Amino acid sequence: MKNLFLFTSLIIFMSLFFTISSFSQTKKEKKVETIGIKSGMYKGSESKEATQYFDQASEKSIAKDYKGAIKLYEKALKEDPNFIEAYDNIGLSYRKLGDFKNAISNYKKSIELYPEGRMAHMNLGIVYNIQKEYDKAIAEYEIIQKNDPEDPEGYYGAISPYLMKGDFKSAIKTATKTVELYEATNSEYLSQAQYLLGISYYYDKDKVNAKTYIEQAKKNGFNNVPQDILKELEIE
Repeated sequence: MKNLFLFTSLIIFMSLFFTISSFSQTKKEKKVETIGIKSGMYKGSESKEATQYFDQASEKSIAKDYKGAIKLYEKALKEDPNFIEAYDNIGLSYRKLGDFKNAISNYKKSIELYPEGRMAHMNLGIVYNIQKEYDKAIAEYEIIQKNDPEDPEGYYGAISPYLMKGDFKSAIKTATKTVELYEATNSEYLSQAQYLLGISYYYDKDKVNAKTYIEQAKKNGFNNVPQDILKELEIE
């Protein structure tokens, strides 16, 4: 039980780090904004005032002033009630403050306006995972998988709730798909996915495959494997 607690905690941490860094839209995070625009994911707002409030709110978010950010996102939404990015980001701000009820309601509003919205589904999955509503979290990631079967993040996000449920077979299947997609794109997150696949095998009592993938993860730069696991699997 001690090891299970340790690893599931680590898994949640990595999932949160990845999804938060990937999906928080702010003025300074050009990579995320560019992806959203070029993919047709969002169209922004035609309201100059709403956009100005959004940019100001984003600066507040960068400064971790989430209450201030929420006030400005709300002003943006008054100017443009269909400003999808504002719902996503206000949801993130509420989540940072631990207000999951309001985070969920804003993510759902985003999805109501744009059902295919990858960011809202991913972030809603995170909230459900935090609340230990693992089936709901998995359902959100499955929507992403259905909308874009080649999007690795829909599979990556589902690994943690499967592990938390103790459904190691599904975790292995999902992690395997994640590794395949990350390998195809030479992703910087490949080592994390390999580690999660190794851990999934480990808890499924397949130490041969566990050792294989954890060794691959270490080779590719993942250095957070606990020493007791390394010792048990005889990994140097």
